[in-house]
Amino acid sequence: MKSIKTIRDPIHGTIAVNELELELIDTPQFQRLRRIKQNGLCFLIYPAMNSTRFEHSLGVMHLAGLLADHLELEDDDRQIIRVAGLLHDIGHCAFSHTSDDVLTKMGHSHEENSTRIISETEISDILGKYGLNDREISELINGRGKFGKIISSEIDIDKMDYLIRDSYYAGVAYGVIDLERIIYGMKLVNNELVIKRGSLEAVESLLISRNLMYQTVYRHHTKRIVEAMFKRALDKFLDDEDMSYEDFIQMDDIDLVSRLRNAKGYPRDMMKRIDRRELFKIAFQEGISLIEEGLREEMLKNSREIEEGIADDLGVDRGYILIDIPEIKMSEFRILIESDDGLKLINEVSSLARALEKAEEEKLVFCIYTPPEYMKNLKGFDVEKYMEFTQTKLGRFL
Repeated sequence: MKSIKTIRDPIHGTIAVNELELELIDTPQFQRLRRIKQNGLCFLIYPAMNSTRFEHSLGVMHLAGLLADHLELEDDDRQIIRVAGLLHDIGHCAFSHTSDDVLTKMGHSHEENSTRIISETEISDILGKYGLNDREISELINGRGKFGKIISSEIDIDKMDYLIRDSYYAGVAYGVIDLERIIYGMKLVNNELVIKRGSLEAVESLLISRNLMYQTVYRHHTKRIVEAMFKRALDKFLDDEDMSYEDFIQMDDIDLVSRLRNAKGYPRDMMKRIDRRELFKIAFQEGISLIEEGLREEMLKNSREIEEGIADDLGVDRGYILIDIPEIKMSEFRILIESDDGLKLINEVSSLARALEKAEEEKLVFCIYTPPEYMKNLKGFDVEKYMEFTQTKLGRFL
């Protein structure tokens, strides 16, 4: 299909779109992504990080086309992959991943939202008009089907775009990735994306970039504090308000901030603190690499009960002790590399990948946050009493 419009992008230069893609871009559902920040509340730490899911989605579509060209796919397959790249984040809620926990509690996910929006709105009609199947697009977005790994996998085009884009807007020099070398080193083997041995070094550079971005941007201590405050405010707001899942997924960043600012009690206070940048401080921190995975999940699931137990014991108002347990996500170390002995995981053939995997585990930190006025209450905080990570100790809060 012939391109009919070009869009200027600071990352990829000129992005060409055809008639089908332009119709999808012009839908209210896609235009909503202009009001969903790519990195939630990161702009409070890195002032220029105001990019949105809108331009990121355009970038993923562009990279999908480049990879399809390299793989010499048929025109129909190329179009399907580009559309899947364009729509892969259509289901994100306000403040992107910051609100994912809320969706989980509602029994849903942003991937599920994407499927629902694609199949139940005018997007489905547009796809049908051009002979595309909305179910096939949804399958690709969720990493399934013949080309699903291009959109969602250990080294997909989504990651390639956001690492470069986020680095650019954060103003850090960690997004230098040899995209061409990685893309030209890719091949499909049994529906899996595989990297040729000659592109191993380029992939290693991507892993380095990812590691640095996580340590300095995505897991910046102030970002984690403000996200913990925002999440707890949102939890309390939804407890107080009878808001349906359907209403919540239609909100954008502007809607949600407005609702929190006009709420009562705790949600309003948290939003006021965030607006004024009167943030909580780190009262306690400790590495969590040795915590058992099952116990970490249990603590995540019962975080509010644990927070309230600590607050009650220390004479702090409930909601003003927040615990932060970062999840360990290291799927990138499952990248498949083509070698003389067949396909191997990257951490089996790359000492650098193994070192990065170990370093990431060691840098994860468990934190407790509280406002400055309550810091004195935690001076006598008995770490052994609360944080001897056993099921017995956890049980005292539940």
